[in-house]
Amino acid sequence: MTTINVSHTAADMSRWTGRAEPFETVRACYWYQLAKPYVFDDAIPRAGQRIGLVGFACDQGVRRNQGRVGARAAPPLIRQAFAALPVIAELQQRFDNQLPTLLGDAGDIHCHDNDDFAENTLEQAQVKYANTVSQIIEQGGLPIGLGGGHAIAYGSFLGLWQALSSETDQPTNDVSNIENHVKSNVENKASTMPTIGVINFDAHLDIRQSDVATSGTPFRQIAEHLDKQGQPFHYCCIGVSRFSNTAALFDRAEQLGVHIISDEDCTNKKWKKIAAKIEAFINEVDVVYLTIDMDCLPSSIVPGVSAPAAYGIELSFVERAVKLILSSGKVKVADIAEINPTFDIDSRSCKVAARLLATIIEQHLLIL
Repeated sequence: MTTINVSHTAADMSRWTGRAEPFETVRACYWYQLAKPYVFDDAIPRAGQRIGLVGFACDQGVRRNQGRVGARAAPPLIRQAFAALPVIAELQQRFDNQLPTLLGDAGDIHCHDNDDFAENTLEQAQVKYANTVSQIIEQGGLPIGLGGGHAIAYGSFLGLWQALSSETDQPTNDVSNIENHVKSNVENKASTMPTIGVINFDAHLDIRQSDVATSGTPFRQIAEHLDKQGQPFHYCCIGVSRFSNTAALFDRAEQLGVHIISDEDCTNKKWKKIAAKIEAFINEVDVVYLTIDMDCLPSSIVPGVSAPAAYGIELSFVERAVKLILSSGKVKVADIAEINPTFDIDSRSCKVAARLLATIIEQHLLIL
């Protein structure tokens, strides 16, 4: 009997619920009323909705990284918190009769590891997730991943790389070499590939050395992938804590040319200076991959994460920075990671994640 380590389940639309407003006008509109299963159809250009949500229900990477597991339960709970939020007036006015075309739920990628260390399971999940991300991009949508552990980041990057390389990549279960999955037939295109910039809100640099992929290695893996393809590594990490990274990691960050904006910078420096740094980074690249590890926020605000922060950066700062990044029009994929419902209090962390998800969606749609 074949053991299934990874699966892709269809959207569970029962999660999309919210309050009814029978005595209000049609402008009393909530996201749960707009969400539909994402439409996948390669034969029809732009068949899918403008936003495609993809769950990455996997924390095998957290387990391998010696972290607190439980993040794999987050995707449906983030959706549930987001579903109850209202659709802002600006979007209703902008899209009017097109509201049903805005949001699609592409289901969840599940990592079946039996709560144990599992060889290749994470890698298989990243490939399957990357295929879904790539397809949404190729259909003209913005894929937004909902983690799950931050190992989602390498999957998001792979999906973006596949889409940009214009390869019609078919799903595969062969992950003996994950690099070969996306590498074939793209070497000759390397010189024409758009330059990718990665912006990560995170207390951790996540560039660890390890003999296996973990939630602490995705950006080192991205650097290595780009190096093999003859591409530059542009990585900006915002909210980095000096108490959450060793000297060895800061040494590696310097070697890789990582742009670091520390948690103390975010608190003590003027916004104008921080914004100028972010804008300068964005100006160096053609497309942006945006990822938010929720442990960048203080544990008093977001208690339900795999690695809670004692200091962190303010939610208002993260929102302001996210709006700035989205305003560039260069963001092609985004994700939110590391919400751990096991340690949440009154769904507080999921609600913060839902607010950031709404911010990303709103800002993306308003610049279309």
